[in-house]
Amino acid sequence: MTLYIGIDLSGPSNTKDTSISIFSGDESRICFNELIEGASDEEIYKRFSREKKHMVIGIDAPLSYQPGGGDRPGDRALRNCIKEAGMKSGSIMTPTMTRMVYLTLRGVALSRGLAALNSSIVEVHPGAAVGLRMLDKDAVLTYKTDITSKKRINSFLEREGVLAIPEKALESTHSFDACLAAYAAWKWNNGKSSFIFPSNPPIHPFEIGC
Repeated sequence: MTLYIGIDLSGPSNTKDTSISIFSGDESRICFNELIEGASDEEIYKRFSREKKHMVIGIDAPLSYQPGGGDRPGDRALRNCIKEAGMKSGSIMTPTMTRMVYLTLRGVALSRGLAALNSSIVEVHPGAAVGLRMLDKDAVLTYKTDITSKKRINSFLEREGVLAIPEKALESTHSFDACLAAYAAWKWNNGKSSFIFPSNPPIHPFEIGC
């Protein structure tokens, strides 16, 4: 059985806001197993280096940057996609922006370390993963600040086959985003992404999938 792992990453000096969700399952459904909050890089490596099962890891952070700065082609494509779907394009930020560069730094380093394990890695955007599928766009636009919207999205996830997300995960936006990241990774691994942008190694070694 495959492990589906979602990582809502924060910058390297703010690891208390990093959440990780772990699910297991097959193509038809996945079930919540574990929630890790406030994880450092060392704790992440320690937790997953001992895993024997294949891991599909969705990371909510830029895992590369564009040489010379500015948007990567995948950033522009995803921004246009979510804008057309009625979501806020500002949620897709340039990896080298002042607000983003430290998150990008950690994302690049962590993804290369995890890639050395028994894993497949995809860069994800949690809001887009549900926003490109749900008709209830109000819930998608407000879930980061509204528990009721999180519950509406969770009901959608249950209908999709994502089971047993605990109440504790709904109480934290970081933890809920980690669950959405795992959902995006699950869809990507089974060829059911609503948005996908191909990798372009060595500069952009990971696909973007939602």
